[in-house]
Amino acid sequence: MSTSQKTVVLARYRELLRLVARLPQAKRGEALGEARTTIRDRRSESNPEKQLNHLKELTSKIGFLRIVTPKEPGEVRSGVFVVRDGRIVEGSGDAKGGRVADGTITMEEGMRRNDRDFKRLYGAAKPKGILF
Repeated sequence: MSTSQKTVVLARYRELLRLVARLPQAKRGEALGEARTTIRDRRSESNPEKQLNHLKELTSKIGFLRIVTPKEPGEVRSGVFVVRDGRIVEGSGDAKGGRVADGTITMEEGMRRNDRDFKRLYGAAKPKGILF
């Protein structure tokens, strides 16, 4: 195994161990033991094709664990984010105008806005009768 490939495998192994540490206590011991023995058994592999397959398997296990393991507090935040002055900040966008659905504007005004915005976006008026 080349030095560059060894560093890649070690980095992935560390990531795997971090993800295994997040598993519930009941599953953690078994997963940790399996990860250690598998990596140690495959350390002396000399066939480059098998090494690549082992690395792909390790990567797929990491991907699976990223999905199923609980996230740590502060790792993922949910909410509404907008870009202001080139930075992403928490908050909502400014409501410019209104909506037909909440009764702020009439249907006719909504249709005029739609036509105006279509022309602004595409540079031409809406074609008549495209589909119907």
